[in-house]
Amino acid sequence: MLKIQNPTWFFIGVILLILGSFIVVFDYPQIQYFDNMGTELYATLESEQKEIHNRLKIEFAIGGAIILGGITFCIFAISNIRFSKN
Repeated sequence: MLKIQNPTWFFIGVILLILGSFIVVFDYPQIQYFDNMGTELYATLESEQKEIHNRLKIEFAIGGAIILGGITFCIFAISNIRFSKN
């Protein structure tokens, strides 16, 4: 039987994975919309829209970092598993 020695860290890791996944899933299509624009069409955008595109890229990177943090917490919590027979 598996016993997780630190379920709090595992729970925090799962929460971070969910949060990071939401950020990545909701930002990715918006980033792709801007990235798939032609260079001429992108050049005609207002500066505010270009700033939004840059902020989306930053949010996406932060979402990826949150996912990596969640994976790290989960791995650390799982690495403390002890096998015992009942």
